Amino acid sequence: MTASELPTDVVDFLARHIDSVEQLETLLLLHREPERMWNATEVARALYSRPESVGRRMAALHLQGLLAVSEEEPEPCFRYAPDTPETDAVLGRLADAYRERRTRIVTLIASRPMDNVRAFADAFRIRKDPPKEK
Repeated sequence: MTASELPTDVVDFLARHIDSVEQLETLLLLHREPERMWNATEVARALYSRPESVGRRMAALHLQGLLAVSEEEPEPCFRYAPDTPETDAVLGRLADAYRERRTRIVTLIASRPMDNVRAFADAFRIRKDPPKEK
């Protein structure tokens, strides 16, 4: 495998589950300390990000079966808890690949089509009305 190549299962995981570098770094942070419960403020501080954004990312990862949530605290807390051992194994390979080929992974995430953003922008596109018949 060359430096620019990534394992197929890692590329597939990124395509299915990861929308941004912030989301990936959030997941990998929790992956490094699987027993720890994190709230959005703690993760944001560790990643130099905004708690609101990180909170949305963690909620999305929870809905995908990658994080467990506890709402017993004043704010929701999350910990790494993939739904299958296979997913955990892919995450281990992804963590290794991110350490070794960070630029390649960031480029892969950033270069994906942004279909939802494009569809939203298209909703506001100004169209010329067809001429009215008299």
